[in-house]
Parts: sequence; C-alpha cells; structure tokens
Amino acid sequence: MSYDALFAPIKLRGLELKNRVVLPGMNTKMVKNKHDIAEDLAAYHAARAAGGCALNIVEPACVCPETHAYLYLGLYTEHHSEELKKVTKAIHDNGGLACVQIWHGGFVPEAFFDKTNKRETPDTITHERIQEIIKQYGASAKLAVEAGFDALEFHAAHTYLPHEFMNPSLNNRTDEYGNQSLENRCRFNLEVIREMRANMPEDMPLLMRLDAIDELMPKVTTVEETIQFINWAAEAGVDAADLSRGNAMSLATVYEVPPYNLEPGFNMDNIAAVKAGISIPVIGVGRVNTPDVANKLIEEGKIDMIAVGRGQLVDPEWCNKAKEGRTDEIRLCIGCTQGCYDKVVDPKANHITCTRNPMLCLEYKGLPKTDSPKNVMVIGAGIGGLLTAQFLKARGHNPTIYEASEKAGGQFVLAGAAPKKQEFAAAVEWEVKECQRRGIEIKTGVTVTPELIAEVKPDHVVIATGAHYVAPEIPGIDSADVVTAEDVLTGKVEPKGEVVILGGGGVGCETAQYLIGKGVKDVRVMDAKRVGNNMGMLRTMFLDIEYPGETIKKSNKSKVTSIEDHTINYKFTDKFKKTSDKSRHFDTLVVATGTVSRPTADLTAKCEELGIAYDVIGDAKEVRMGLDATADAYAVAYRI
Repeated sequence: MSYDALFAPIKLRGLELKNRVVLPGMNTKMVKNKHDIAEDLAAYHAARAAGGCALNIVEPACVCPETHAYLYLGLYTEHHSEELKKVTKAIHDNGGLACVQIWHGGFVPEAFFDKTNKRETPDTITHERIQEIIKQYGASAKLAVEAGFDALEFHAAHTYLPHEFMNPSLNNRTDEYGNQSLENRCRFNLEVIREMRANMPEDMPLLMRLDAIDELMPKVTTVEETIQFINWAAEAGVDAADLSRGNAMSLATVYEVPPYNLEPGFNMDNIAAVKAGISIPVIGVGRVNTPDVANKLIEEGKIDMIAVGRGQLVDPEWCNKAKEGRTDEIRLCIGCTQGCYDKVVDPKANHITCTRNPMLCLEYKGLPKTDSPKNVMVIGAGIGGLLTAQFLKARGHNPTIYEASEKAGGQFVLAGAAPKKQEFAAAVEWEVKECQRRGIEIKTGVTVTPELIAEVKPDHVVIATGAHYVAPEIPGIDSADVVTAEDVLTGKVEPKGEVVILGGGGVGCETAQYLIGKGVKDVRVMDAKRVGNNMGMLRTMFLDIEYPGETIKKSNKSKVTSIEDHTINYKFTDKFKKTSDKSRHFDTLVVATGTVSRPTADLTAKCEELGIAYDVIGDAKEVRMGLDATADAYAVAYRI
C-alpha cells in the first residue's frame, strides 16, 4: 500500500519537511546531572532521523533553574546550547530536521519529581516574576537557535505553566493575567509567543503544543476558547498547532501517554473540531502507530501531520518501512506504558525503555557482530526467548529455539485474551514470524531435558522457560469452585454468581475486566496490598475510568488466611492500621496469585557438568514484567 498523503512534503514558514511524520517531544531521562548530554541522547535521535522521520522534536527543555527537575533538559545557559548541538548535529547528519520543546513546568516538577524545585504557578508568582519568565522564554529561544535547531515548540499543554494560566480552575489571579476574561487568561502565553518570535529568525517555524480538549477539572477552557486562542497565537507568530490531550490534575493524565485501554486515534475527533476553526496546520496526537491510520487521517483532512511517538520508540525505522511498503515488518507499540511512562515516574530508572524494544536509549551500544559465532540453545519461545534469538542472530550467532508447548508465544498469548489486549497476542505472533523471516528455527512440542542438552551440545544455553502456576499455601485452596485466572482467560471455566478474585495485580484486574465483559455482574478483587498493585499508574487509573464505582468491587489490604465451603476468611487492615478477622461468601473463587518461576536446576546443573555457559532470563529467573524479560534478552544476547 502506498501512503502518498503521509509522505507528501509540507512547508512550515520557511522550512520544508520531507514528510508528515513528527517525533513528538517525549521525556527520556537521558540528560546527565540536569545539564549535560552524552552519546545516548544523540544516538537516540540519530536513529529516528535515519529511520526517515521528518522532524524530531527534542524533549522539554526548561527555560529557568527554578523548575528544572533532574529528569529534564535545560535551555537557559550557553552550556546548555553547546550541549544540544550534539543532538542537532546527530539529527542533521542523519537526514532529519530538529525542533526543541521550550518549557516551564509550573507546579509539575516540584509536585511529582523534585522537591528542591520552586513551585511556580499563576497564583504563586509576582507580576515582576511573570515578566522575567517571559524574557526567559525569549532567551531560551535564542539559545535554541544558536544550538542549530530548525524549529522551536512552545509547550502550552498538560498543566504546565502556560496551561495553568489558560485554565480557569488553575488561574485565580485578579490582575491583567487573571481569569476575568479569555483575553487575560491568554495574555501570558501570547506575550511568551511574541518574545520567542522576536528571538527567532523570520523564516524559522514556531510550533505550539496545546490540549485539543480541556477536561475533568471544575472549570475548563472550552473548545471555542481554544480555537480563539490558537487564532490569536497564529497572529502572534505560531505556525502549527500540535494538539495533544491530558493534564496532571485529574484522571485525564491517562491521555498524555495513552495505554492500550484507548483506541488508536482516540483524540482525533477533538482535534478535527479545533482544526475546523483555525487556519494553521495541525499535528495530530493520539496513539496512532500504524501508517494506514495516519495516512487516512491526513487524507480525510482531520490533521495535516502526525506525531508518531511510541511507534518510533518501538521501531526507529517506522517511517522507512512504511514508505518502502514494508508495513508487515513494522514492530508496533502495544500500549503497555511499562517503559515509556512507568520509568519516567520511577526515580530509580535511569532512562525510559520499551517492552518490545529493549534497545531504546541504548542505540549507541548497538549490536556489534561477534568474532566467535556460537550455536545457542534458547529454551522457551515466550517474548524473552524470541527476542533473545533475534538479537543473537543479528550479532552473527546461530540460535535455535525449543518450546515445550505446541505453540510459541508464552504468557503474551494469555495476556491477549484480556479485554483490549489483543495487541499483546498480535505482538508475539509477529515476533514468531520475525524469527522465521530471519531464518531462526523454532522447535515446538519439544521439552528440553538435561539429556537433550547433552545430545545437542550447544555452545551456550539461554533458559527462558518462564513461570507457571503453583497453588498458594492457603488452607482449603483445593476446595470446590476454586479456579485459576488462566482457566478463566482460556475459557476452560465460566465463573458465575458472586465471583471473588484473589490477587489484585495485572492478571487479577484483567480477569475481572474479562468477566465483566462476559456479563458477570458481581465481581470483587481482593489484594493483601492494593488492587492495581504492579500495574503501573496509568493502567490502574483506567480501572476507575472504565469501571467506576462498584462495577468492579475492590478490597484492599485483605489477606486471605483460609478457604472453606464457598467462604474465604481474611484479615483486613483499615486506614488506622487496625487488623480484624473477616469472611466473605463466593460462588466462584478465582486465584490470580501463585505464579512462580519454572524449575531450572536440572538444566543448569547439566550445563555446569558439561562446561556449557548458560543464562537464565525473564520469569524463569524471577517473576516480573514482560519489560524485564526483553531487557534480559538484550543484555544476554549482547554479552554472549
């Protein structure tokens, strides 16, 4: 299929983009000590530019030290400008154009990331400080021009300071920057735009990121007001509107980095409504990660350009593959948000990563060819084993995958049975085909024993046998009508009546969603800690959005101690940390705990006996997330 609309050039002011694909500004956390840039960030952008992206928008760069948290770039000193030249050069050297997101975080840095920051909001800053910040935006624009950027973007979305001025719930000022009128609420932003424009070359385009819809706050900017503001901004010098969605003050946070719960293109009707009232080009944002959808949206006139963010995190060659008609070879985002969002909010994480692309932010390391090709036995054809084999093959090794079941795929196949997670099953099917495309043999229906290892005599063994269910040690666990989550998700059993799910992690919550979708009316999830535990913030928030109130009942801090005839006994700890004994009736009890690593001692012992090097990865090493399994895959394949 050809994508003529997607790959048609477009001109913004004096800059011509070779196609309509933009890499949006996404926080990567690769900045070093708040002020320095190393080869990892440059290589990350180089890969997407070489992959055919027309315009790389570099992640938020702070205009001042007051709100410069540890995970953000800075753009307020000559040193910052010099450091960013490494990034612009990398993008230019690989055929791309470079833009940077110029940003003041308002309350967000101090509230979420760095308590050493100063909280600057419309209600906390003086008139004099407003004038100073406006000048700082202009100074950042000038420094960005000196750094070699081809375009600049003013970030006015996501409850950062410009959005806070715009939103009538967050701006309680009574002066000319206050909320008495739309003109007053827009005044700060328009003055910033004019100041930035004054510090940019006349032919350099200025983009503006804005929420297409303001929502889920007591008072919001209406769509009509948003249109009016964009038209004023265009008069002040903005050349394109980059329309996103979401805020950090409400459940609308989920729309900033949309998980699989949201359909591809979920934001496009909001964007089309705004586009109808403005005259400048629009960049669409909203979980569009296939060229088919992107091309159609541009053809239909709903957007002019498309921001492909996580699609290009997963596959840096997204653009080239689409343009060359190799769409079947595009590795697609599954919307898990484990690496691209959860790692941003995890203070222990050094940078973002990706379940399907563990090389994200490690592009500078690459996959160097081996000088000593090895025959590698990969045991297990789950996502970890499949990617291990691919990385080994790319390095020049000869991997063979052995899978005990009749079908490859592992836990991702089961995950795909949960509501809205079909992309997980599709992803692992794609990985199987990719192995076949690369000439990697997958032997299904073969259980690897110590004797088989001795017979094959590989040079290296990678054990990726995953995890399995072992009944937890709870008295009465073998009672009638006690089933496993796997039995439910695979359709072996159909719970009815009053259903209680033991375990509030991802599997337990998704089993609850599955049952609700099947028409089961009474579903309760119980967890010794918290329902939604280990699901990540966004996916946990979606439980409240998609299943509000008592749709899925939740029992937190409820530790089951025993099971009797259709009754569970448990200890409940209240908010005062007082524990009491309770019991609850069930018609069906679904156990969504008890997953443990499969035994590997016999295999590792045989490897040691024969002097064969080995590694244990993924759930076989420790029960964790798919993200960890693929990270192990890359690390082991890189080391062999």
